[in-house]
Amino acid sequence: MVVWVFPEVAEQGRYLVSVLDSLGYRASLKVVGSFPAYYSKVADSRVRAQAGYIATFYGPFPAGVLPLLASCAAFVPASPGQTSNLSEFCDRSIDAQMARAAAAQVQDPAAATSLWQQAERSLLAQAPYVPVYNERAVDLVSKRVGNYQYNPQSGALLDQLWVK
Repeated sequence: MVVWVFPEVAEQGRYLVSVLDSLGYRASLKVVGSFPAYYSKVADSRVRAQAGYIATFYGPFPAGVLPLLASCAAFVPASPGQTSNLSEFCDRSIDAQMARAAAAQVQDPAAATSLWQQAERSLLAQAPYVPVYNERAVDLVSKRVGNYQYNPQSGALLDQLWVK
């Protein structure tokens, strides 16, 4: 098994190779020269990359990410410029779950959150992607800070804060 990475995550790739080796797989590492070159390679189904690294995602999660990662429509064979589903995963029932969650998003965000979580659990049960870590952000504020607001994409909204 070859693990594909781009230079900025070569260390994580070496670690993943060591884990796979310890599990009995014969793994090796392939570092592709830049992130754009890496993405073009692993997004091309003709390359047949088995394992790779996808960096942190931006966008409202999961609504902005799950369909890009795992919908049937997000995989276009032999078309790296049109493919965001690098695992080539397609499950119509999970697509239907994502469609229900997206439809509920505007009318009932709380219900949509539950539906997105259900779709994510269904996806992870199939394991086309294996999360390595969940990034967390921590902001510390004093009692003098007011109007603290957090945005999942941008973090603390500094222009909204005030200080006594």
